[in-house]
Amino acid sequence: MAVLLFCISANYSQIIGSNLFLKGQFVEVGINQCGAFGSGSLPPAADDFHANPGLTGLGFVADWESDGWDTGTPDYCGDYFVPGTPVEGWQVQIGATTWINTDQNCFPDEIPGDVAEYSYSGGVYTGTWEGSIASADLSITQITTLPEDKLYFVTRILFCNDGDEPLEDVYYMRNVDPDNDQPWSGDFTTDNEIVYQPPADEQALVASEGLTYGCFLGLGARDTLARVSYGNFGTGDGDPEDVWNGTGGYESSGSEVGDIATSIAFYIPVINPGECKCVAFAYILNISDLEEALEATVTYNLTANDVSVASGGSYTICNPGDPVTLEVLGADDYLWTWTPSEHLNIDTGISVIATVDETTTFTAVGVGGFCGDATINVTIYVDNDEFSDAGLDEDICIGSSTTLNGNGGSAEDIYLWSPSLGLSDPNIANPVASPTTTTAYTLTTYDTLGCPAYSAVLVTVNPLPNINAGANEAICVDGQIELEATGGVSYVWTPAIGLSNPNIANPICTVDDETIYTVTGTDVNGCVNTDEMTVTVNYLPEVTATASPYTIDVFLDETTQLDVTTGGVIFSWSPVDGLSDPNIQSPIAQPQDTLIYTVTVTDAQGCVNTDTVVVYVIGELNVLLPNAFSPNGDGVNDYYYPAVSGSGDLEYYAIYNRWGEILFENSAPNTADGSNGWDGTWNGKEAEVGSYVVIARAKKSFDDAVQSINGTFVLIR
Repeated sequence: MAVLLFCISANYSQIIGSNLFLKGQFVEVGINQCGAFGSGSLPPAADDFHANPGLTGLGFVADWESDGWDTGTPDYCGDYFVPGTPVEGWQVQIGATTWINTDQNCFPDEIPGDVAEYSYSGGVYTGTWEGSIASADLSITQITTLPEDKLYFVTRILFCNDGDEPLEDVYYMRNVDPDNDQPWSGDFTTDNEIVYQPPADEQALVASEGLTYGCFLGLGARDTLARVSYGNFGTGDGDPEDVWNGTGGYESSGSEVGDIATSIAFYIPVINPGECKCVAFAYILNISDLEEALEATVTYNLTANDVSVASGGSYTICNPGDPVTLEVLGADDYLWTWTPSEHLNIDTGISVIATVDETTTFTAVGVGGFCGDATINVTIYVDNDEFSDAGLDEDICIGSSTTLNGNGGSAEDIYLWSPSLGLSDPNIANPVASPTTTTAYTLTTYDTLGCPAYSAVLVTVNPLPNINAGANEAICVDGQIELEATGGVSYVWTPAIGLSNPNIANPICTVDDETIYTVTGTDVNGCVNTDEMTVTVNYLPEVTATASPYTIDVFLDETTQLDVTTGGVIFSWSPVDGLSDPNIQSPIAQPQDTLIYTVTVTDAQGCVNTDTVVVYVIGELNVLLPNAFSPNGDGVNDYYYPAVSGSGDLEYYAIYNRWGEILFENSAPNTADGSNGWDGTWNGKEAEVGSYVVIARAKKSFDDAVQSINGTFVLIR
């Protein structure tokens, strides 16, 4: 290989043979022909590099305190690579196949390539290495940049698929044995720690610190596809997938003190034909530059509305016309052109705004960047699959509940009801709703693409009806009353005993004992309430009607005082004939004929009862003496006896013949048929036909006065 010498003395950057040297104010770097940091020869002394005395090349060194290369303890840190058994290199893995380029002597050197160029612009030194894996149609470009006044340098690796088949499961790893302050202390051990690790963190960083002077080395990237580890030693002790997974002797968390390597790996799921993918990492030589160095590793990343999207990926909008800001991050050095230009506010630049009504794929082509020309594809998917159904509006009564019937379409496990007040669980399809006031519940559901849909259901809370069973009532035994419920449209009375119909508002009640009735009323909304009332049963007043004197016999035109024994308060006598006042308890009666008086008594509870009393009206005592009789056994006038009318009784009568002899006498009351009268015989023989004399005596019942009367009669045969 011809040796080319390029020298720019002002910038101290040059290619000497197959080695490239970068020199900043505080950091110096050597790159060899296999892309490892560790030159195969020393840098030119004329350019005042600071390779450690006795070493055969330059890895990287740092004036870590920025106080001058010959000041401090030690004067500077490093060399981080060349001492002892120098280890710094890299691997590429595609599927299960790996290729290794490593160490100062480039052994192994399985990826052919060479340093290609260097440049200086805007205070940044740049060195480029180019190579390829022919069997995989993969070209690799390594671009290392060293800001002239910083304590870090960044390396970008560009992978381009030059073949016709996609390259899947691509890994890249970088490996270094730190030896931070060994040239000054002789100690190869370092304190190694995993500081950041995706996916828990958005960046990856493994840090090493010398045990004697505390010289610092960080290896990291701000990339969620990066992983860091420590362990093993040589670059070929494991493969990139082991570094990525923290297996095969590599540790992906914690810390360890030892003479061991630190590594970083990147995973690229696929590189399609004609596509390039870029990764970047930084070696950081002072912890104060850590944040800036990690930020400098960001390669171009596409975001849609600030959400990272891989090339060939998609971003979903939930409504046609929703604006989407497409932005390429970490690619300010590219010139970007976007197609199709329709639906874009502009079609050039790192940021555009897309407004689409249907699913559209946009392509961004970038040229002129560190990572080479780039193509990014993104599809904006317009989602029309959102669905939310909160169900039909519901009516409930206060104090009751209803089950909502939500339907969320395809993603039926995501439900958000709001407000949550009154719900058994706001995150299920069918919560039980028990609001105390009318409430509109909004159901938010999400489809499989995460787009929300909204619907609402109104739960109307109706008040309970004001059911009124009516006032308490009192009835009399055997009485009835009409109950009257109000406030509803249907009713049920309990108990049903004594009611004409327990399922109407106004049943007739004929209960015999005091009863508490409960009425359950339902209104037009189906809401139910109850009320109760009491029906008290009053017994009828006891009524006994009398007259004075007790015999209740009066002579015509005489009077008697009626009376009633009772607890009543209202009296009514009927008929009113002969009464002094029919509406008092004890009226004076003077009937003209025998009458039956009925008294109707009402007590304080309104209960009514009746009784009767007979007032017999009788005339003067009158004794009637028959003037003939015929005792012939024909059943007619076979006996002779005086007849009495009026107020009194027959006490005695005697029958004489014309000679004055007593033929018959009797002091017993007449029988009904008169058979105890004279039968027309004397001394066992029939008396003669002829005239006879009768003498009778009677007593008035009113004043016991005795009345005597005599007369004659004829016996006829």
